[in-house]
Amino acid sequence: MLHLDLCGPLRTVRVWLPQTAFSFQATGEAKSMRHRKQLFVDPKVQGALLLRAIGYWFFCLLTMALSLLLWQLFTGPARLFYLHFDDMLYWYGPAAVASLLVLPLVIIDCVRLSNRFAGPLYRLRRELRRLGAGETVKPIHFRDGDFWLEFADEFNAVAKRVEQLNKQVEELKQSSPIPFESDLELQSVANATESEVDRQLQPAVTAS
Repeated sequence: MLHLDLCGPLRTVRVWLPQTAFSFQATGEAKSMRHRKQLFVDPKVQGALLLRAIGYWFFCLLTMALSLLLWQLFTGPARLFYLHFDDMLYWYGPAAVASLLVLPLVIIDCVRLSNRFAGPLYRLRRELRRLGAGETVKPIHFRDGDFWLEFADEFNAVAKRVEQLNKQVEELKQSSPIPFESDLELQSVANATESEVDRQLQPAVTAS
């Protein structure tokens, strides 16, 4: 709904679009939820990739400089050695400076790209630690554009299976008339019960 309010000596026009503003705000919040606030989540892995990218840039620049120097030595006129460096600095210095200016953009892109697999693995490791500690784990969902999206579904299936097994163990504790001193003893009883069921079902399976 559009509402115009004329106020003040200059007749300022105020436009109120509450529903539209709300939709814009909601859309912005939804989009912000799709992006991680922290791109550098795994310094060990992402730092190694950044050092490798910088090393590739340096060795590429060094290889090109040596190649151009050798080309001038063999094809150019005979003159003092240091004069070749002056020519290289004059002709190819701007290209080296341009590559140095582009290097930060390459580093930022490497961080953003590595975040697409370092971020999911970081969340997966964190939830696995919680699951190993016996805490309740909620289903995880990776963001759009991340690598290995299927890992989230596989982890959710495992977490759901662990939760079901924990419920079965608790039900077995409550329904058993024999008190168990430890979870290890309960697990041994559960394994023995499963083995007994398999032994009883084995003739029927063999006959079929």
